Order: sequence, then structure tokens, then C-alpha cells
Amino acid sequence: FSHPNNKANHIARWLLAMHDATQKTVYRERAENWFRLMKTRMKTQAGGYQTDAMGTVSPHQAALKWALQDVNVSCAIPGMKEGKEITVFVYKDSEDRPVATTQTPLTMVGQAAYLTVKQQTSVGAFLDWGLDKDLFLPFREQEDAVVVGEKYLVYTYFDFASKRIVATTNINKFIKNREVDLKPNEEIDLMICYDNEVGTRVIINGKHWGILFKNEVFVKLEKGQHVKGFVKKIREDGKIDVALQKQGLDAAKDIKEILLQKLKEHGGQIKLNDDSPPEMVHELLGISKKNFKKAVGMLYKEAKIELTDNYIKLKEK
Repeated sequence: FSHPNNKANHIARWLLAMHDATQKTVYRERAENWFRLMKTRMKTQAGGYQTDAMGTVSPHQAALKWALQDVNVSCAIPGMKEGKEITVFVYKDSEDRPVATTQTPLTMVGQAAYLTVKQQTSVGAFLDWGLDKDLFLPFREQEDAVVVGEKYLVYTYFDFASKRIVATTNINKFIKNREVDLKPNEEIDLMICYDNEVGTRVIINGKHWGILFKNEVFVKLEKGQHVKGFVKKIREDGKIDVALQKQGLDAAKDIKEILLQKLKEHGGQIKLNDDSPPEMVHELLGISKKNFKKAVGMLYKEAKIELTDNYIKLKEK
């Protein structure tokens, strides 16, 4: 089916045309069933097929441009078994036809991401989201005019009016701090957005805004990066403080074990003390200065370490 002159391709195109011309539900039902199951009858854009040996889609499998609508039309695909399922992403092409692709887009419906503007037209901009067809950013969804070649924070959603997947830079339409179902020390996904006067704004679990305070971050973070984080505090005004590490006694217990392990790895002593700068603590232990001091206090009370002017030492048993 990869060759344009293949007779079976003309049959498939005829089936697609029949649905458009007759609007008979039988064609729609066949299309819906196929796109749900996405079994072994398929055509790829570049003519390559998935093989069991490779485990994943080979590089020359660019995208599944369309699938046959009639289950009675079949073809042989090297390396595939009858009934084998694959994961695909479905969207509409420039001719308004459903397209299934084995490529993974940079963002999906219900997600935010930093995407690059590829083209600006009279109807809106088009963004690179990792697929053959670019993601549409309508003029009405641009808070400010966008520039070709620049990256912007956008949210991807399904526009029911046009029945297409589109993007918006008006993030606050979808990212809101309402109905927050989070609790302190809960593990969360953080998407790094941009810096402000107090720290870095992040998107929590793709739903809410949060703030990561600059005096608690000692690693380089990039826009669009996803990192594991924890809820620090939910304020009365709905704002959410987050951290890269657990807080309180739970965090101290975990960090206590980290500190003990580091002491053993360094021959029983580490050149850190109460006056060590936060950057040095994080570089050596990967933890904040605040949590470091809690862990040191716990180990000292348990008589497992001794403190000198410049070192923390394991006590000999």
C-alpha cells in the first residue's frame, strides 16, 4: 500500500470518497472501528512497517497517513501478526481526513508546551509540534503577536467548532487554581515555565499554577522541562507553593539515609558544616540546606555523627 500506483490504494481512496459523497453511516462506522483498533492493515507515509524484532517503530516510518476504511481489504505487512495492536496519535490532515501516526507529538490535547512558530499567515500561526502537519494557532488565540522562529508557551485543546486540534497562548483559560485536589508533600509533575521576581512559575500536573522559590532551587532548569516535585503549601488565596524535595519530618527521614550513605562513600566524613553555602550542600548531596540541617540534627540526636568545625563524621561503633 505504500506505492501510489498500487491498485488497492485506489480502492481505498474510492471508499473514502464514497463516505464523503453518500454520508452513509456504514463507512463512518468502519472508519471509527478501524481507528480505535488500528490493527495490522495500514499504510505508512514512507513505506516502512513495524517489526517484532525492532520492538518500536523504525525511523523510516514517518506517519500513518490514513487507514483503510473497509475491513475486507487486506494486505501483507512484514513482521506483523494478525491482531497485533500499536499505539497511534489521530488528528486531521489538510484535507480534513482523519490521520493516524506512529510519531509522538511534542504536546497533546490537554497539555501545555513550549513550541516554535514555523509560519505566520493571514489566518494565524503554525507551530512545530513534531508531526508532518503543523499545529494551528489562530489569531484569536494569540494574546500577543507571535514571531516566526521564536518559542511560546501554548496549551493544546480540541476546538469543537472547527473539530480540530488547535493551540492557544491564553494559558489561563485552561490552567487555573480552582478545585485544587492536592495535599502537602504530595508528589506532582512540574512543568518549568518562566521566572518572576520570587522564583519560577510552574504548571502542576497540567492543571494548576505553582511557584518554585528561587532560594530553594540549586539546579539548572529549562523552560518546558518536566521534573518531579512536591506540594509545599496551598495558600488561602489559591496559590500553590511547590518544592523539588519533600518537606518536614518525612523529608528529613529520607535525607537522613542519603547523608548516612554519603558519609560511608566518603570514608566516614564529609567537608560540610552549619555554615556551608546552600550551593555546596546541593552539589554534594542533591538536597536543600534546610533539609540538610534537619537531617544532621536527627543524626546528631541519635548519636550517629559528630560535628567539628569543618566536617561531619560518622561515629565509630
